[in-house]
Amino acid sequence: MNSSALELAFLYEVSSLAWPGSEADLFDEIIEKAVRLFGVQRAALVLHDDTGQSTCYTWGFGQNKINVLKERPWQNRDPRGVYLKELGSPPLGNLYLERNEDFLENERRLLDVFSGRLANILQLHIWERKTRKLRERFRLVFENMPMVGALSFDREGRILHYNREVQKILGQDALLKYGDWLTRIRPAADFQKLLTRTWETGQVVEPGEWQIQTPEGELRWALLTLVPVRQDEKVEEVFCMIIDITGRKQMEEELRRLSVFDSLTGLYNRNYFEQKIRQLDEEGVRPVSVIVCDVDGLKPVNDCLGHRQGDELLQKVAALIREVFSGEEAFRVGGDEFAVILPARNRESAQKACSVLVETQEKFNKGHTVVPLSISAGVGVTENPRRSVYEAYKQADDEMYRDKLQRCAAERYDIGRSLLAALFRNYPHIERHARRVKELARLLGKAAGLSTGEMDNLLLLAEVHDIGKVSLPEHILRKNKPLTKEEEEEMKRHCEVGYRIARCSPGLTPVAELILQHHEWWDGRGYPQGLKGEEIHLLSRILAIANAYEAMTAGRPGKKVMPGEEAMTELKQGAGTRFDPHLVEIFLKLLQDPCAAFSGTIEP
Repeated sequence: MNSSALELAFLYEVSSLAWPGSEADLFDEIIEKAVRLFGVQRAALVLHDDTGQSTCYTWGFGQNKINVLKERPWQNRDPRGVYLKELGSPPLGNLYLERNEDFLENERRLLDVFSGRLANILQLHIWERKTRKLRERFRLVFENMPMVGALSFDREGRILHYNREVQKILGQDALLKYGDWLTRIRPAADFQKLLTRTWETGQVVEPGEWQIQTPEGELRWALLTLVPVRQDEKVEEVFCMIIDITGRKQMEEELRRLSVFDSLTGLYNRNYFEQKIRQLDEEGVRPVSVIVCDVDGLKPVNDCLGHRQGDELLQKVAALIREVFSGEEAFRVGGDEFAVILPARNRESAQKACSVLVETQEKFNKGHTVVPLSISAGVGVTENPRRSVYEAYKQADDEMYRDKLQRCAAERYDIGRSLLAALFRNYPHIERHARRVKELARLLGKAAGLSTGEMDNLLLLAEVHDIGKVSLPEHILRKNKPLTKEEEEEMKRHCEVGYRIARCSPGLTPVAELILQHHEWWDGRGYPQGLKGEEIHLLSRILAIANAYEAMTAGRPGKKVMPGEEAMTELKQGAGTRFDPHLVEIFLKLLQDPCAAFSGTIEP
């Protein structure tokens, strides 16, 4: 083949050389062209990968697999019949060609062109391979980003790409409907303006907080970032990253609420109270009145009935204050202390409001409440802008304590008597039971030879022995069926609760231990302490017999009324186990004595 024909054929072959799909196929194409154009008899292609490893493809070397760069087959050949070329820079590989005839200068020039074309093809393939890897990595990251919804869209709002997470936030329907997803972002008009600016300027929009409506209609908070994608200096699409921050916003709101509101009562807390005073001082609002209220008897309620009842008492007081001072700002400023700030209200107006609070409290106590409310209150006012509202608060606080002292002197607040009155008012059957037990105990106490002082304590014990039931749930006290095992265990608590109430009540202290023991058994199988015999106080042993007989003959929830003779038999059987046998003997004689006249003495 002459030189011109060779060059023409060569140019055609070079222009048709392209990546065929694999390195092995590329080598086959190289061999085919090199043999046809240059009569090559042996060939090798060494390719380097990204890790520094090499792959060697050979042809014409028989069955031997060689690495031409290591074994250098040209060393034993006439160099004029060998062509060795490094492909690309940095090197992508090497091309080795060999024939028996010398390669002419013109052929070597054409082979250099061929090698350059081959290097370009390899470089392009490497770039395409890297691009595919990057695209695949981007796709995997894009589609599987946890907690980050992502989508891209064109100028018309059509969704081009989206991941799984964004489907959860916007819903599949919104993504399929043209432009519908934009209406899910609130406020929609502001977001549309932001989009327009992004398309016009091509600038990234820093993360901002927006609300997104879910397919179920719920509004959730999201952090949105807009990233425009340019092509030829023109924005072709915009990526939108969406992170659901509803949980964070709820936590922030809860922290804000806790910093301002009291968690138990829902009123403003002491921290906000101080802020409000500073605000009123800075604004110079005058006059400002302050009402301070204190809950009477909270400590004995906590000590006797437990902190749950104490918390309920505080909540009731807070509700009362909220009702009376609707529209005003009320605060819990201490454990049992509340305050109300009345801007632009003078002392007369504040005192009228305070009187309304007292009247509302009294009306409230006429209803069915176990623990009656008792509130001491005081009023303070500041009219001079140079004097802080805090001084009005101190005035009100001092006045409240004077009111509390006057109440204590006049009423001597006794939680025991208050709770007993509430118990009898809410559960008349318990009061009737106490009256009948009191009469039975009086007769048995007299027959047992009690002194006047002992008799007084016995009658008091009979009246208040069930005071601990004030802590029991209403469904237990009103139940007309036998109690469950769990309810029986709950019922047993009334002895200990009654003991604590009596200890906190000056008028009931003498019978506190007696209340605790009135369900102990003679043989030690009673509760709550498991006392036996004469370890149990005499008055408690007397009450136990009177209490049991009254319950049997008057009836109790889940049990029918028992005739007197049957009840006497029960007492006989319980003598020495449940009851003091000597006292049972005395009591049975009383029952059999016509002169005792129980039926006429005991009020039904």
